[in-house]
Amino acid sequence: MTITDAYTGMRWGELAGLQWIRTYLDEDPRIEIDPKFGALHEVRGRLELGPPKTPASVRTIHLSPFLADLLRDHRERNPDARFVFTGTNGGLHRRSNFRRRVWLPALAGDRSRGWAPPNQGMHFHDLRHTHETWLIEDGVPRILRLVRLGHKRKDTDDLYSHVTDVMVESMLAALQRRWELDGGWTWDEHAGQGADAA
Repeated sequence: MTITDAYTGMRWGELAGLQWIRTYLDEDPRIEIDPKFGALHEVRGRLELGPPKTPASVRTIHLSPFLADLLRDHRERNPDARFVFTGTNGGLHRRSNFRRRVWLPALAGDRSRGWAPPNQGMHFHDLRHTHETWLIEDGVPRILRLVRLGHKRKDTDDLYSHVTDVMVESMLAALQRRWELDGGWTWDEHAGQGADAA
């Protein structure tokens, strides 16, 4: 879930409510945010699917090859799941439970496996900010950044600009390079047995 967020910039509710029927991993890998059921909401203690944050949030999010591969592998391990990311016993993630059970332990690191603690003050939403920062660093046009993150077009340039296939392909190649240069999300299987962290 964290890798998908960092490399797509999706909002928490969009990820927590993401269903496999809206996740396309074969030709033109992408996620489509549904206008009626595109986000998970917690209302008075109940979890329910509903519309995403804004009309601009209804969008297609193209996936780089490595992320499509990771999601394919994840799907194979969870063939009967309705939702892409599930909590304990296949249930939906509550933000507070995810934070307590997954996020905070990840921030603490695991020295026995060679995982140093990352930025202790980091919040899950910071991954969305990180994604946009990467897109800026990689020279992705503003219009594509707005559309990808589900932001409203704000000025004349935004209204008269359009996302092209060339823009999308260039962005996906940059995200793929970033993943490969960072070494991917892999580690030595023997970490914790004296091996250095990857």
